[in-house]
Amino acid sequence: MKNHSLLYFSIFIGSLVLGYSISTRFYPANLDILPGTVRLIAQGSQTYIDSLDNGQRSILLISATSLQTPRPHLENIWLATYLASDTTIRLLPVYPTGKQSLADFEDQLDSSFNFVHANGVQVLAQDFVEVLKTDNYWWSGYVVFDEVAFSRLINDIGGIEVNGRPLTGEQAVIGLAKLSNNPQRGFSSQVAVMQSVCHKFQEIFRFLDLSQLVRLLPNHIYTDLDSYQLQIEMQSLFSNERKPTCRFPTLEMSQVVK
Repeated sequence: MKNHSLLYFSIFIGSLVLGYSISTRFYPANLDILPGTVRLIAQGSQTYIDSLDNGQRSILLISATSLQTPRPHLENIWLATYLASDTTIRLLPVYPTGKQSLADFEDQLDSSFNFVHANGVQVLAQDFVEVLKTDNYWWSGYVVFDEVAFSRLINDIGGIEVNGRPLTGEQAVIGLAKLSNNPQRGFSSQVAVMQSVCHKFQEIFRFLDLSQLVRLLPNHIYTDLDSYQLQIEMQSLFSNERKPTCRFPTLEMSQVVK
């Protein structure tokens, strides 16, 4: 049951993300946010979750094509920020950002994305990590999931609805892939899918049984986070009838400006 709970929590956050990030320069001191990740394959020795002085954690959520290929293609990066005492998840974009063409920073992320074998596990390549750090990004840990994991998640929550159209996991993944060469349209589609997954999960999360996703480990999900600490935070999050909610600050700000 422990592994199932961890998987449930991690995939939730992993799925929520398809691409939002935030750097430390954007972090207000009082920003509340919720845990956003799941531990699916131990890739490090971290026994606690790093946090800012105010207790805020930030989970880097990365989606890619098949993790079974020698060089997976980067699809999305999001940052989920949270406080363990709050149930509001704030998701912010890193790659892509929704512009008509990719910026130099995004091109560098795309070209450097890879994994290396270290201490018996696959970890993010240092070149990729350095690109993020050079642009002042900070995170407590990361979760990488591929199309197989994301598709399975959508199917396990009963599918989603985007723009009035019901979609299975496979249909959602294929639809996103078709827009991969159009950063702006692709980003809009990713946001719509992520919002739908988040809202559907909020409605049914207490009734889910994601035990079948355990079969995806460790081939389709990687993380450097500690499972025990994530278990504790998840139990706190879902205790006393608490219900997680999703926020998209960047989108909300753009709507206000319009």
